[in-house]
Amino acid sequence: MSLPPLTTAELPGGGLSFRKAGDGPGLFCLHGLGGGSKSWQRQLAGLSDSFTVVAWDCPGYGGSQRRAPTAQSYADAAAQLIEHLGIGPCCVVGHSMGGIVAGRLAGTRPDLVSRLILSCTFWGEGGASDAPIGAGWAKRLEDRRTMDNDSFGLARATGMTGPDVDEETFETVAEIAGEIRLDGYEDACRVLSSSDNRDVLPGLKMPVMVVDAEHDSVVRRDRIEPLVAMIPGCRKTTMPGVGHAPYIEDAEGYNAMLRAFV
Repeated sequence: MSLPPLTTAELPGGGLSFRKAGDGPGLFCLHGLGGGSKSWQRQLAGLSDSFTVVAWDCPGYGGSQRRAPTAQSYADAAAQLIEHLGIGPCCVVGHSMGGIVAGRLAGTRPDLVSRLILSCTFWGEGGASDAPIGAGWAKRLEDRRTMDNDSFGLARATGMTGPDVDEETFETVAEIAGEIRLDGYEDACRVLSSSDNRDVLPGLKMPVMVVDAEHDSVVRRDRIEPLVAMIPGCRKTTMPGVGHAPYIEDAEGYNAMLRAFV
């Protein structure tokens, strides 16, 4: 299956680009800081026999217009797209930064979320919205400003993948990261730095699964475990042998896990 074309939905607050494949119950995929709608290409291909798989470009990424850089603003945008496409209530998969947005969406619009998968993520840094972004995010932002696309993609893929990643997968992760827009990346860093989902996570009522990865050096286990403990009835799954991009490093295992949970 070839990568579905990028489509733009014109919505209140600005257009959002996305890719869509299949027919069936909705599966809405939200990428991380180093990703985009292309990140989910192996879910669009591998799960579209059973689901309507939608992968968005968050505000400021791909063809999506920027919005206020807060988790709530991005969650509101996600809700608009779900309603526009008529796929709710749906299973929502949020990876890394996308998991922060997905958690906020589930907490504020539970009518749109039937099940929630939080993949290699945490509840946010909890900084003040008007404070400077954290040092780690500032370093990545400076890299995006100063590196060419290929160098930036290579640097991000090196940090995101596990020790046994194959060359094709590594190159795919690097290519996707190298396409990220500077303005969207800066906004996304602010979302990560200022978000704090501890006010909504304990109240989630839908089934929730948290996924971590054995070799994830981006969101380590000491951030995953408190997230699991905060969500009542939460299930946890660890993916072996992979780093911070398990959805593409081990797409077969990731897709099987999603099917079993949904």
